[in-house]
Amino acid sequence: MKSIMAKIKADLKRVKDHVIRERLLMVQEACKYNLRVSANTFGCTHGKVAYWKNRYIKYGIKGMYTKERSGRPSKMKPEIALEIRRKVRKHNAKMGWTTKHIREEIHKEAGIRYSRRQVIRIAQRWGGSRIKPRPIYAHSKQNDRDDFIKKQKFLSKAAA
Repeated sequence: MKSIMAKIKADLKRVKDHVIRERLLMVQEACKYNLRVSANTFGCTHGKVAYWKNRYIKYGIKGMYTKERSGRPSKMKPEIALEIRRKVRKHNAKMGWTTKHIREEIHKEAGIRYSRRQVIRIAQRWGGSRIKPRPIYAHSKQNDRDDFIKKQKFLSKAAA
């Protein structure tokens, strides 16, 4: 265990990526203490701690990196995707892009028709927000939101 601890300390000095550093710290903690104690420290399951510890022991620092996921390759070429992504981020930053507009832009630039759900996944991968409230509710007053919640609770009790 002492040689692993020395190796982890050396790797922690070299690695700058915060995700890899957290995983290394998790492994370091798991070498010192019980898996469950380590899991509580990092706020995850003991299975996750055991997974990263085993990966580190088997593969070293290379095992700490996330493996590429399998699946169907994208229809869109990476260069075109990067170009569209830049356009979406720069253009109209105040109002944002809707799924419909991104879908149309992908069709125009790449000639590919994705489903609405797939465009949402692509936008999320690009760092887009998951849920965007409708404009009329985005800047509503706190009192209006509280009244709405009270009304919903009252209606649900009346229905029961």
